[in-house]
Amino acid sequence: MATKPKRKYNTGKIKKFLIFLFLAVLFWVLTKFSREYTATVDASIRYTSIPNETLLAENNPEEVSFDLTTNGFEFFYYKLKQPLITINISKYYTKGNKTVTIPDAQLIGLISGQLNKNLSVKNVSLDALKVNLELLVSKKIPVFSKAEISFKKGFMSLDTLEVKPDSVQISGPSETIKKFDSITTKVKTYKNIDTNFSEDIALELPEVNSLSVTPQEVSISLNVQEFTQKEITLPIQVINLPRDTIIKLIPEVTKVSFNVPVKAFNSVSKNDFRLFCDYSKKNEKENFMLTQLSKRPTGIRDVEIKDKKIDFLIFKQESKE
Repeated sequence: MATKPKRKYNTGKIKKFLIFLFLAVLFWVLTKFSREYTATVDASIRYTSIPNETLLAENNPEEVSFDLTTNGFEFFYYKLKQPLITINISKYYTKGNKTVTIPDAQLIGLISGQLNKNLSVKNVSLDALKVNLELLVSKKIPVFSKAEISFKKGFMSLDTLEVKPDSVQISGPSETIKKFDSITTKVKTYKNIDTNFSEDIALELPEVNSLSVTPQEVSISLNVQEFTQKEITLPIQVINLPRDTIIKLIPEVTKVSFNVPVKAFNSVSKNDFRLFCDYSKKNEKENFMLTQLSKRPTGIRDVEIKDKKIDFLIFKQESKE
């Protein structure tokens, strides 16, 4: 059986046809897109240069629409990328006012100036752009640390935790500011501290966009030293004792124990203390007085008086005839 001969295609004619087709489509597109059209375009609004003493209020316009007359190419571009209109608030702001108003005519000029100058902008959706502001107030509030610090055995702090700065500036709308009277650091744990301690720690900032806090972190520090225990014996003094009264304390001396920095162990003596009982505050039913310290050296910790209650006997002097 004889095979049929294969049909040969004229590839040259096909190529010419495709070229003419491409040119025809291109000509049609150029003709179509070169014409002027009028349609509504939506643009985003961005507010810049907010005056330092103000803050943008909520619910200000975020978009504006307008009729745009231009060629098809421009329309195609703005369909791919939404126009962004930037509003410089400081340019229209009057000090002390809570509202910035941009009339329709100015708004059209502002939009046209930020788009292609050959475009025609009409029928803006806003009769006037009104931007609401909130006047800012500032005050200082104290900072409290939430750091959790534990020491290596035998080590302690010489004083309380120091926070620098101990207060921060908080700024925002007056009604919001009233709700805050202090601020804390973030919770952070430090363990086995055995040397002088200093760390920067961030503040727990309020979850309120309209508030600003300066600074947003503080430094915490502690003077840390190794401690050891010491015990001394002190005489007990009596104050507010009537002139004609003689008493005998039982006991007349007592021991005081405390933790002291190792470096200061030898320098702390009984002369650094004053232990007393106040006769005017005696317990008359049980006939005792409480011991108190009116003088003690700085830097010692965990002071314990062995005899907290002191019994006493009263001897009255005989009056002279």
